[in-house]
Amino acid sequence: MNTLVKVGIGVGALVVVSRMLQLNKLVANVSVTLSKVRVHKVNLSGIEIAATAKINNPTGVTVTIVNPVVCLWNNKGNMIAESPATGKSFPIAANRQSEVGELMMPLGWTTVLPLIGIKDITSIITLFSKNGTKGFLKSFSSPISMSIIMQVSGMTIETPKTVINK
Repeated sequence: MNTLVKVGIGVGALVVVSRMLQLNKLVANVSVTLSKVRVHKVNLSGIEIAATAKINNPTGVTVTIVNPVVCLWNNKGNMIAESPATGKSFPIAANRQSEVGELMMPLGWTTVLPLIGIKDITSIITLFSKNGTKGFLKSFSSPISMSIIMQVSGMTIETPKTVINK
């Protein structure tokens, strides 16, 4: 084999190993928090929950997060729903906190009503007339958690579950 080819393969391997070590450090140190979790929209088909994800990147590595998906969990650890994959990408700067923007999760009434324990339409109207959408998440009969699954340079990261209806 030509010496130049061997050197090229060696340099390529070093670059790949270096990048993998950077990504490993990133995954170990990055923290993601959910903020501004709220009911964004209510219509005849159901509700839409919006959340903003803040990503704290204390490392010197700049990456792009691709396709964040929000998952909703019940208190037994079962997934209730997940947001549709959008294919969006978000740059995450090195050594700073970045905001991913609003992530939307549509929920149909067939999913929402059992979580609230409401059996009829008049109870829904009463609930909204008291608190509007602000008290809607708190009206869930059991704790509901949210997590985010995203891809960072080909690696899948899932955030810890955060209770959203305390």
